[in-house]
Amino acid sequence: MFDRVVSVSSLLLAIVSAVFFALGAWWILTGKMTEGEGLFQIGGWTLSALFFAYRFDDPAYLDAVSIVKSR
Repeated sequence: MFDRVVSVSSLLLAIVSAVFFALGAWWILTGKMTEGEGLFQIGGWTLSALFFAYRFDDPAYLDAVSIVKSR
């Protein structure tokens, strides 16, 4: 059950990250944000989306308990 909750939450966070990526690009194009700020924001949201998309794919891999047990 916990893995399912982590998986669904990770999917939602990946979608939110993709939306904010697009919003950052839109703000750059409309001039609400400078290019440097926008690229920094877009880079952060990209990393976040990739991390949560990977966690959605395999939620047990990044479980803190499994990391401790493997060592």
